[in-house]
Amino acid sequence: MNQSYILLIVFMFQMASCAINGQENNYTTPRNAGKKTIERYQKAYNYTIKNDYDSAIKAFEKLIKKDPFFVNSYIQLGYIYESQDNYDKAVFYFKKSINIAPDYNPQIYMALGRIAMNQGNYTEVEKYLTKLLTFDKLHSNLVRIAKKRLGDARFRPWAKNNPVIFEPVNLGENINSKYREYFPSITLEDELVYTVLFGKGNDAQEDLYISKKEGEVWSPGSGIQNVNTIDNEGAQCISADGKLLVFTVCNRREDYGSCDLYFSRKINNKWTTPKNIGSPVNSKDWESQPSITANGNAIFFVRGGAKGQGNKDLYITRLKHDNTWTVPEPITELNTLDNESSPCIHPDGKTLYFSSDGYPGMGGFDLFVSRKDEGKWGEPRNLGYPINTIDQEEALAVNRKGFIAYLASDREGGFGSLDIYGFKLPDYARPDPVTYVKGVTIDASNNMPLSAQVEIVNLKTNKTLANVKTKADGAFTICMPLGEYALNATKNGYLFFSANYNLTEVKSLDKAYKLEARLHPIEFQTDEDRIKEPIVLENIFFASASAILEKESLIELANLKALLDKHPELHIRINGHTDNVGKPETNLNLSIDRANAVVQYLIDEGISKDRLSSMGFGETKPRYQNDTKIGRAGNRRTEFEVLNQ
Repeated sequence: MNQSYILLIVFMFQMASCAINGQENNYTTPRNAGKKTIERYQKAYNYTIKNDYDSAIKAFEKLIKKDPFFVNSYIQLGYIYESQDNYDKAVFYFKKSINIAPDYNPQIYMALGRIAMNQGNYTEVEKYLTKLLTFDKLHSNLVRIAKKRLGDARFRPWAKNNPVIFEPVNLGENINSKYREYFPSITLEDELVYTVLFGKGNDAQEDLYISKKEGEVWSPGSGIQNVNTIDNEGAQCISADGKLLVFTVCNRREDYGSCDLYFSRKINNKWTTPKNIGSPVNSKDWESQPSITANGNAIFFVRGGAKGQGNKDLYITRLKHDNTWTVPEPITELNTLDNESSPCIHPDGKTLYFSSDGYPGMGGFDLFVSRKDEGKWGEPRNLGYPINTIDQEEALAVNRKGFIAYLASDREGGFGSLDIYGFKLPDYARPDPVTYVKGVTIDASNNMPLSAQVEIVNLKTNKTLANVKTKADGAFTICMPLGEYALNATKNGYLFFSANYNLTEVKSLDKAYKLEARLHPIEFQTDEDRIKEPIVLENIFFASASAILEKESLIELANLKALLDKHPELHIRINGHTDNVGKPETNLNLSIDRANAVVQYLIDEGISKDRLSSMGFGETKPRYQNDTKIGRAGNRRTEFEVLNQ
């Protein structure tokens, strides 16, 4: 082929391009094209509908030769090549269409932005989608998707340029296997519950497994007896105390919808037969992926359309006093018009991890964290790259100290297609660390466990952290973030029990606090039956060397008044005690004044002074040695003692 012929071809192509660009307002579409053009277009389009793309491509290319200004031919060729992942040709034809008719179809800018996103060309994404959003009367869904992709295009390069430290460690062969392990949840004492999928296709079987961490080693995972069946159990959560298991079951005869939430309780070290959690939590829709709050008084979960279709949103249901659940409420601050999944509420009660494809992210579902402040969930924060990738990241679990998180991954070097890994959370994603009280309520007259009401109140905010009723075994486990707390145990017919926890130092997180809450029965007949053991009011506080009651004392004083109101037959004496710092006579007078201050408070609150007396003992009745700071603090105390009338 000689050079003159080549130049002629180039010239003719350039002239054709000029003709197309110069007539951008003079193009044809199915509305204004001639009859022959429309017939050819319909024929080509029919090939597309039948997925006969080779014939469709030839037909559209032939149509372009007949009518180079028929814009729909270029558009259809662009979509065909995009569907075949031939992005270069798709972009070529989409650009040809907007050269001919830049304002004809805004969807072309969406398509070009979509291809640019797949190719990681975020500058092009911004260019095309910004242009798209200049059009009037766009469908709201188109606007939403465009804005979401713009957010992705801006977030992804930033995240890759600012990676977080992510060093996942495989939990090892005691947990992971050639099968799929996923959806971890963890207790306060590092018991890990997870789902295992055996087999494939119609033969696949999902069961729940549990493992306990001893030091740095995980025990061999074992199936949870009496919970696993020949059907599938998965997408579960275990409560912080390890005694409540809520999980997902699908397509059983007794179900309300395609997937429902079931529960089982651990009693005497055995799991009860699972039961459907019932209405109103379960419905004709799809319920799955539960997460239980630390003290068992609420469950976060995901609800979608029937059979899992439609958008999925986060919901919360709360436990009522009669042990039934409230009508679930959507978490409107976090739900988007896309999908949210896999909530994980940390034991601190205010840090929520979840997955979403509705916020700017790396691709698919990303992991996010949100914190609750003044009753509202804050703006979610993406956990960052490379925790989040172009793949789907879901189902995070975080230990009580807030340092270690667990997730499933199919990264290279594992035992199977999905393994569970642990990694250190970035500082910005960490919750408030928590410790916990592990106790039992006991009848002080016979040392037998009894059911009682246990309440923990933050002394600084006067807000109730937990209010639970222990079962027949008296056992309870309550989580507490760092802070100062009053614990009260009450039961009708008994004097109340109080304890104080000053958990303001990080070392408070190292261990569980063991407690026997001993409640004394009130009934007595003779002086010999009288309750001789004074009840220490652990949460009565005075300013140093003063008899002025501090505001943190109001909780305990209110409990004492309530006891006296409920039992008008009671007569009590308030006893005051000090440590041995200072002069004995000064300490004696201070103890008398403090006891009198409590009596006066009760009188001011309406308790008859005939039922009250007081006595100060100064430093004469220490409970502990006075040679330590802790011992002296324990000796500075206020008590009440029940007297006969």
